[in-house]
Amino acid sequence: MKALLLSDIHGNWPALQAVLCAEPDADRIICLGDLVNYGPQSVDCVAWAMRLVPPNLVIQGNEDRAFGGVKPPNCVSPYQPLAEAVQAATSPMLAPEMRRFLADLPRFQRFSLNGSTCVACHSTAKNKEPLQARPGLPSKLWPWESDLILVGHFEEPFVFVGHPNLLFLAYAHSPLKVDWMDTVIVNPGSVGKPLDGDPRAPYAVWEDGAVSLRRAEYDVEETVHAYDPLPLDDCFRSRLIEELRTGGRVREQPPAEMAVGR
Repeated sequence: MKALLLSDIHGNWPALQAVLCAEPDADRIICLGDLVNYGPQSVDCVAWAMRLVPPNLVIQGNEDRAFGGVKPPNCVSPYQPLAEAVQAATSPMLAPEMRRFLADLPRFQRFSLNGSTCVACHSTAKNKEPLQARPGLPSKLWPWESDLILVGHFEEPFVFVGHPNLLFLAYAHSPLKVDWMDTVIVNPGSVGKPLDGDPRAPYAVWEDGAVSLRRAEYDVEETVHAYDPLPLDDCFRSRLIEELRTGGRVREQPPAEMAVGR
């Protein structure tokens, strides 16, 4: 059994296509939210998600919830003006049935992969127990606030999350377990808007209980040119393009507000 884990596509259709082409033999796709916003092609990404059928799974992200309810996106304050500008430029392109689809997506799902029980969510998982980073995990790849991704009292061996746009694999402590490394936390990063300095599209693969973190090359300039017809201020357009080309910018010591999510 091979499951493709992806998240935070953010309207980047070329990046999503590259990931799908890189893993054509996946038995199941688990998408952890934020199909829309920031990228120029949210319509294409939502249309793709609407074509998926069970046992494939799509979780609702904060940007999906905003587009589905025509509400401002709930993101960190440094990103709020940018998110609102792109939402205003792209959300009118979504058909009513696309908005309903985004509004009705589940925010949390428990399911089985080849006999292993898994949990999928976009950001906050369950309860108020902070995760413990795997020894040797670079600090800048770990969520900056203990309540960004919460897991505790989980008996499931795998928890899949999105949201911080950073690719990482870690382990969580649960007081219900003797072995503190029993729960594997997987964040497949952001397909369409990575923030770790690598512009390639990140994702993860779960295969028979083993998890691998991967990247797919794609034509970044194709996404850049897709911004051309959008009614965006030059300052927003330039920032979006720079992040695409550089793989974003990660702060070494980000402010606490960064924990709210993007």
